[in-house]
This record gives sequence, structure tokens and C-alpha cells, in this order.
Amino acid sequence: MRKFLILLLFLTSIAAGILLYIISLNIEKNREEEIADTIKNYFDKQINKQKSQALMLAILLAQNEALKNALLDIDEEKGHQILYDALQTLKKYTPIEGVRAQVIAKDLTIFARSWDKEFSGMPIEGFRKDLSNFKITKPKVSIEAGRLLTIKATAPVKNRYKIIGYMEIIVLFEPLTNILRKKGIELFVLMDSNYLDVATLMRENPTIGSYVVSNRNYNKPLLIYLKRNLKFIEDDVSSDSNYLFITKPMLNSQGDRLGVYVMVFAKEQIRKLEPFSKPLSLFLDIDDDALRDIIMIWEHPEGSFRAVYDKSVVEFLSKTKDSELRKEFELEARQILQNYSKEELIDIIINRYKADPKRGAIR
Repeated sequence: MRKFLILLLFLTSIAAGILLYIISLNIEKNREEEIADTIKNYFDKQINKQKSQALMLAILLAQNEALKNALLDIDEEKGHQILYDALQTLKKYTPIEGVRAQVIAKDLTIFARSWDKEFSGMPIEGFRKDLSNFKITKPKVSIEAGRLLTIKATAPVKNRYKIIGYMEIIVLFEPLTNILRKKGIELFVLMDSNYLDVATLMRENPTIGSYVVSNRNYNKPLLIYLKRNLKFIEDDVSSDSNYLFITKPMLNSQGDRLGVYVMVFAKEQIRKLEPFSKPLSLFLDIDDDALRDIIMIWEHPEGSFRAVYDKSVVEFLSKTKDSELRKEFELEARQILQNYSKEELIDIIINRYKADPKRGAIR
């Protein structure tokens, strides 16, 4: 009987140990999945921020009258200089990095680039299925495989109502890699090697399995580590004793799979994630709705007004402090708004005040 009790106690202890081990594994797995979700969210916000900046820049440069005239006059030299000067000014006064600009003629040939003059007139239809397969009538931004895999924001260049070309902002992945690295996250942008027939400038890039590394400032020791452990880029979330691996699919504008993003986070750095994981859910940088809002502004700059002129008169009236100018613009605004219906005036008032933050204490 005593031997039986000892054996039972021994088996119970083993079972309890196994149960505790399984529970600890599940707790660790849940924690890793929670951290992976935080990193994915942070990545999404940062790449969307890159996209929105590129889209806004493409829209702004597409309105440049000097650039439009250069395109109409087929003056490639002038087009190059305008793009080069614009980006140099932006780099001087803003923190943008890894940005290039080019104008594509309506026949899908290169008109001008900010970074070189050698390829003017070169057809790109064979390299850019996203441009060839459908006519771009409004701004768009996406990850696309051209001669390089990059973020590409494209906006039509219009002469009055006629499209005469396309303004394109190209953003490399190096700035995004640096942003994530500051948080302890190493990024690998991996393009499927099947796209190398198009991405000709990436044929000498290092590879991992069937993928080509697209960001040039990748972590070299980790690249070697991944090459020896290809299984870690196959699952959404995986880990070993040293690292947490997070994989996200990379799609183009048509929903085709271009490859994957792989983020690597050292387990010894996990404790450093806590300070920014909570603020991340509170301070979202930008989301897909913001991208749609940018395009909406481009399509309808007049907002709730019937015309851009009407909007500009009312906005100037609300900002100017000059009493004489106010009288003049108030008279003009009254004449304009008298022709608006009650519903239109309500829309203007609602849209004017819904974005204004309300401050002060509730009493």
C-alpha cells in the first residue's frame, strides 16, 4: 500500500510538472502572439504613413504649372530640374528620406526623373503592369514591382480636364527599415524571385530561399541566421530561444502576392516593447481612411461648396482681420451663399465645425 501511494505521488508530481510546463508554453505563446500583433500594428501604421506622404507629394507635384508646361513642351531637361529642385527643397526643410520623383508621359514612357536624365523616352509598359492594365484616373498608392520593388504613389497630371501624364513618387524601403530598427525590430522586405524578370535592378540582391531581399540596409547577421532557418519565414508567428519572427504577406494594388515582410525581434528586447505598446493603440499615426480622405480632397477640393472659388471666399473671410477687406469679402460671401439651398448651407456648417476640436471643461 505504501509503495502504491509513493508511486501515485510520483506519477502525480510528474503529471503536475507536465501540466505546468504545457501551461507555461501556452502563456509564452499567447504573450508572443500579443507582442506580434503589436509589432504588426506598428508596422502597418508606419508603412501607411510612408504611403500617405508619398500620395500627398504626388498630388502636390502634379499641380505644378511649370511641370505641366514642360510636359506639354516635351522639355525633359526642364522637367528633370523642376523635380530635382522640388525634392532638394523638401529634403532641406522636412525629414523625408529615400524619395524619388518621376513624370511618366501618357504613352507610358519616362518623361523626366529627379535622380537621372539618362532614361527619358524609355518605355516602361513592360515593367509596370499596374500602369498598363488599367487607366489611372485618380491618385493611387501601393507596393509595386518595377525595376525595383518600392512604394509607388501615382497621380494624374491634368491640363484643364485632360490627362497629359502621371506624376509618380517612389519611396524606397530603407527609411522604413531604419524606423523599425529604432524600436528594436529588424525588417526584411522579401520579394518573390518570380518577379526578377521585371525587377532587373534587383538581380544581384541577396536571396533567402525563393525570395529576394529588397531593402539594402538589412541586418546581415540575421540574414545568415534566416538562411539557415527558412522555416521561420513560413509561419505568421514563430520563435526560437533567441528571436520572435513575424511574417506578413505583401500584396500589390491588384491583390497579387509580391512576397512577404519578415520582422525579427530579439527576445532579450521584448521588455523594451512595453513602453510603446500601449501608446501605440492610443496614438495611431494614420490608417486607410486617411488615404481615402487625401484622394477625396483631390477629387473634390471644393468640399461642401459648389466651387473652389466659393470655398476660398468664405475661408478668407473667416481668417482675415482687416476690417475693410472683411466688409468687401462679407458682401461677396453673402451674394454667393444666397444662391445656396438650406441643405447645402447645413452641410457647409457641419463640415466646417465637425473637425474643430472642442476645448474647455464640462460644467
